[in-house]
Amino acid sequence: MIGKQNPQFSILDGALNSRKKRCRTETLLEKINKFVQWDKLEALCTGMYRDTKRGHPSLPIVVALKCLFLQFLYNLGDPALEDALIDRLSFQRFIGISFDREIPDYSTIWRFRDRLIKANILTTIFEEIIRELDEYGVILRKGTLIDATIVQAARKPKNHHKVPEYSSQKSAQQDYDAKATKKGGTMYYGYKGHIATDEGSNIIRKTIFTPANVHDSRELDTLICGDERSVFADKAYADDDVKRKLRQKGVYCGILDKGRRGRQLTQKQKHTNKQKSKVRNAVERPFAHFKKLMGYVRVRYVNLERNELHFTFLCILHNIRRGIALTMTT
Repeated sequence: MIGKQNPQFSILDGALNSRKKRCRTETLLEKINKFVQWDKLEALCTGMYRDTKRGHPSLPIVVALKCLFLQFLYNLGDPALEDALIDRLSFQRFIGISFDREIPDYSTIWRFRDRLIKANILTTIFEEIIRELDEYGVILRKGTLIDATIVQAARKPKNHHKVPEYSSQKSAQQDYDAKATKKGGTMYYGYKGHIATDEGSNIIRKTIFTPANVHDSRELDTLICGDERSVFADKAYADDDVKRKLRQKGVYCGILDKGRRGRQLTQKQKHTNKQKSKVRNAVERPFAHFKKLMGYVRVRYVNLERNELHFTFLCILHNIRRGIALTMTT
């Protein structure tokens, strides 16, 4: 049975709400609450539950979704999220729980998160947010900026090369989905998040999450939206066939040129690369925001599916905040 959210607040809630001062956290959460069309997200998630009136009601879907928003926005683990919900008045107001009701247990949030993964509707939720942003007219479609970032794994398997891929001896506490890659002479073990952002608005229109050993260029075709007038990316995506296809479609190719053995870049190509980089660099801002402000320097979970959910929610939160900045003046 799906639980229903109770919109009624207690007398104590009303007394505290009469205070005029609001902290910055509460101001941000109020804006997110107003901006997101929660009823549409709830409708998307309803199919995860059986259509029955038997059993104890579940946590209301909107409450569970808002808990995940708080968890990833403030980089909280499951127990830390429960403690924060108990302790912080702004969090309670955001999820809509009054003082006379119990805070949801962290294991309840954990089970809801797993439901999202098993139902395979995460992409649908991301696309719904994009559709809402498109209704506001903030997606420009002038160009698509593509890039990827490496995120280190939570744990590195011990003697992972000695454990067969499908061995029953694998530990649940080790991450076998992550892979190794080398960048700038440094080895990394983890994952790679790929994004395509809208030039001008910096809204993330597409996202892909892979092991770190997947080369950036392999995901290029998937990240191209198809309705843009230009595509910008760094040298890792340089490919003569890709450039040719883009030009045949009338799309400006802003992928940086890459020098090769026996064919160094000309002065003109170097100058053009600098001009293209001024546009392309905007795609790195979401990654900087994730890592510096949201603590996303290392993944939290130990498999691809859960870490993909985390990365996708970060992209959703980034888009919502961009939408608020572009549409809401107060």
